[in-house]
Amino acid sequence: MSTIDPITQKTGVAFRPASALTIAALHALGVPEIVAFYRQSEPSKCIEIGKVRIWPVAHMLKENRDYVPGDYAWPCGYVVFSTTIYGDAHCFDLRAAPKTGAPIVLIAHDLEPKDDEMKREDLAKLAKPIAHSFEVFLEAFVSGFLDIKPLYPPFESGNQPEAKR
Repeated sequence: MSTIDPITQKTGVAFRPASALTIAALHALGVPEIVAFYRQSEPSKCIEIGKVRIWPVAHMLKENRDYVPGDYAWPCGYVVFSTTIYGDAHCFDLRAAPKTGAPIVLIAHDLEPKDDEMKREDLAKLAKPIAHSFEVFLEAFVSGFLDIKPLYPPFESGNQPEAKR
């Protein structure tokens, strides 16, 4: 049984091979793992298990270019492919990619970059490791046990509470 079968059983969402145009758009993001997956198995609509969503390619592209944190994370080498119901993003960390594939990290949606520009070294401190591969991420997704609590920078005043979930 493939990973797609239990996702379909839990969500009722059908999968289909992505179009050639869609695959070309994914290549531009630079994540071979996601291209291989979507070439065979693009969800027909958003799939959600355990407060985590995986998107069809059209929305994934918007996540990386038009929405936060993708619009400032993508230039830093993080590619959004999944979000939580709170808007935080699961990303491939392309610059930390070992030979076996890019690890997956979680980045909070409400980080505010100074001067509207995020630096890789600053964002890397807040990119919470979630899975060492896309395959491991999908297994945790199916089980409903993905970590959805992102890291936040320490508050300067020291007396502000951490964001609640």
